[in-house]
Amino acid sequence: MKQRTLIFVEGPGVDKFWPLCVSRPPYLLRCGATQLYEKWVRRLQPESTYFITRPYLTAVLGHRTSLPVNLIDNWEDREVWILDGRWLLSDEAAFDPATIPETARLQIAERTVALRFDGSDRNLVRPIVEALPAGNSDFPEVSLDTYSVSGETVEYLWDIVDNNWAQIELDFPRTSYPDVARFPGAIDRAAVIQHPERVLIGPNSEIGPQVVLNARRGPIIIGRDVVINPHTYVEGPAVIDDHTQLHGGKIRGGTTIGPVCRVGGEVEACVFQGYANKYHDGFLGHCVIGEWVNFGAMTTNSDLKNNYRPVRVSLPGEVVDTGRIKVGTYLADHSKTGIGTLLPTGGTVGFAGNVFGGGGVTPKIIPEFTWGGGGDFAEYRLAEAKATAARACRRRNVDFTKDDARLFEMIFRESATFRGRFLAGDDR
Repeated sequence: MKQRTLIFVEGPGVDKFWPLCVSRPPYLLRCGATQLYEKWVRRLQPESTYFITRPYLTAVLGHRTSLPVNLIDNWEDREVWILDGRWLLSDEAAFDPATIPETARLQIAERTVALRFDGSDRNLVRPIVEALPAGNSDFPEVSLDTYSVSGETVEYLWDIVDNNWAQIELDFPRTSYPDVARFPGAIDRAAVIQHPERVLIGPNSEIGPQVVLNARRGPIIIGRDVVINPHTYVEGPAVIDDHTQLHGGKIRGGTTIGPVCRVGGEVEACVFQGYANKYHDGFLGHCVIGEWVNFGAMTTNSDLKNNYRPVRVSLPGEVVDTGRIKVGTYLADHSKTGIGTLLPTGGTVGFAGNVFGGGGVTPKIIPEFTWGGGGDFAEYRLAEAKATAARACRRRNVDFTKDDARLFEMIFRESATFRGRFLAGDDR
């Protein structure tokens, strides 16, 4: 049997995932209990995995994942799959790789989501290799028979929120943590576990007194070394990932909190990528939150318009009607809010954006490296932004590497025109 290799490409329309995918490919977005690409690794069980992404992400992505990035290897004697990791299965049991032809273009409607081929076929492999330069975000144009598959693709950040509830349900039976009945860790006698058969808890986690884990509406997955402090309510479906701490408040259904987060207050249907800090009170609803985001006390976002009309989201160069009445705020990596910040329905805060409260609701779109609040904004100096990021990383025992610094420099440079228009008042 040939070894299986998976190669993940970004797929078309990466700009639709602004601002989070300035610093990551879409297949590294978290949804349910895993990142998107991890669902395919679990399903197809490859011997090797590769990433294709934009050139400027090569070094930092390799450092984060320890997997080959933008490297075309020798595929002889391998079964090769090139995958758009944004392809989501609504039912893994409905997808059987054994039923798919050995050489095929897999499509949902007219959208290509994967190529499968024999790496020993040099006549086929050569045009694929030539069409996959570093950072190519689409599929090679090669002649393959098409094969229809089921599922859907994530096209915008709000699709991550929409699918999170169902993906937690799908991930629950495939999570290796023991259920509560076999849990060896510390659950306080005064904690309340409702429907314990739908609660998984990882090793060395602590569930404090007066904690309520309510799995009536969906499962709850709690990772390793998690601390849930007294007077915290968690409603399923929910994921509380490794090394995260909950400090009271209400975590409502459809929420994923990634690794190494500190979260309190009220959170509903949000997806934290990881390493974020929302220690204090305040409400977040229907948000997607990048890594190294810090929320000042009482930061609150709106996720519903007063007229109950569908929410429009501003992206660089376009305004998109989401068709949804509940849409929160999307905050990129290393963004920050000050105390009392009010974030708008369908708002966006770019990479290393830093916004303050006290001046009413912030503008709907905040470019990268923008600092300020109310009507007073300025450019966030690159050197200071890097120094702040390095200090934040040290607080979680993570190295801020030279590759991270170069990523800051590239994003700062590439966002200069957009930021300049905003500061001049053209894009507010």
